[in-house]
Amino acid sequence: MHTFALSLGAVRRGALVACAWLTAVASAAEPRWVELNRDARQAASAGDYPKLRTTLAELAPLMPGNARIAYNTTAAAAHLGDIPSAFAGLDALCNMGLVFDLASDADFDSLHGTPRYDAALQCMTRNGQPVTHAQPWRALDEQDLLPEDITYDPTSQRLFVSSIRKNKIIDSNGRLFANTDLPALALAVDDKHRTLWATIGWLPQCDSCAASDSGKTALLAFDIDSQRMTRRVDSPAAGLLGDMTIGSAGDLFVSDSQSGAVFRLAPDASQLERIDPPGEFASPQQPALSADETTLYVADYTRGIAAITLATRSLVWLQPDADIALSGIDGLKVHDSSFIAVQNGTRPPRIVRMSLDLKQYEVLEANWPGLGEPTHGTIVGTRYLFVANTGWPEYADDGRKRPGSAPVLSSIYEIELEPE
Repeated sequence: MHTFALSLGAVRRGALVACAWLTAVASAAEPRWVELNRDARQAASAGDYPKLRTTLAELAPLMPGNARIAYNTTAAAAHLGDIPSAFAGLDALCNMGLVFDLASDADFDSLHGTPRYDAALQCMTRNGQPVTHAQPWRALDEQDLLPEDITYDPTSQRLFVSSIRKNKIIDSNGRLFANTDLPALALAVDDKHRTLWATIGWLPQCDSCAASDSGKTALLAFDIDSQRMTRRVDSPAAGLLGDMTIGSAGDLFVSDSQSGAVFRLAPDASQLERIDPPGEFASPQQPALSADETTLYVADYTRGIAAITLATRSLVWLQPDADIALSGIDGLKVHDSSFIAVQNGTRPPRIVRMSLDLKQYEVLEANWPGLGEPTHGTIVGTRYLFVANTGWPEYADDGRKRPGSAPVLSSIYEIELEPE
């Protein structure tokens, strides 16, 4: 059985989520999903498979589409001798399109030599084959940028790219747009007001940040044409404003992956306003608006995709079919009747298109060398442009580049979403 690290462990760009989040909701009762997650870890460590299975059955709908829960549920069934359930679980894991090292897990020993287990091994091999629809659009010339987000200005027809390592925003030609005092993360263009919004926040991967700045994070506004910073909105709490989206009226929706909060900044507002119920998110990533802008979809790295009805601020977790994995989503966009999601918390890292009802999905990109670990993309007309080979695997948890790792050159690729 794989290590049971579902939500409060090393979350990408949110490794301190446990401390930060628990501080933020210290006065509230512990959410049931957190309690069950802890119980499942303890049962797995103790080898208590009956309790683990029961706990996972209750936890699964609270963390819908979590691939690790599906895997450990299958492993528990195999260990307990429930062969039909184990085979059904293997089928679901296969259909998720992910790769698991089944052969190294002793929990599956009882299935060895059976045709359905052998078929599952063959499926894992197929799931590791290259899939691509992308074409190279432009290479980023500077090494080790650790690019995070990308956005498009329709007036100037420029793409902007944020750099975590170098504390700056560049355009797709490599020209400097703005320096920032902390790593640049999320980007969004308000074309009507000629504004480029950017989030910044301390990260250990920063090339020139002081440890004393840990927890500092803010939202910045730049005039696109003059490149001058015009506004700064600091976060109301320590954390990391990592991802955002913008509505047609200029409303910004910003997620904090460390404190587990989602904020709204109304046009001309001076403060961020929290819109999510505390305790729902483990590590919220990129939000995306529905076509009518009444619903905000928020990808959580562990819990899946939540839908917030903006008029009432009510929140529900979308429930996918059994063969759709929602864990590990970093980037999220809505295009027509589909989600376009970047999953870099899965094996393999990939880009997928999923129907909004989460009953169908298609792998767009996976398992090719130039893909590396993608982060975010942006939709320009019928094209999806994304940042490939960002270089995150080359950095250790302390932010230092791994010894012997080569310089990383990132690239922008494009996918035609509506091919003829």
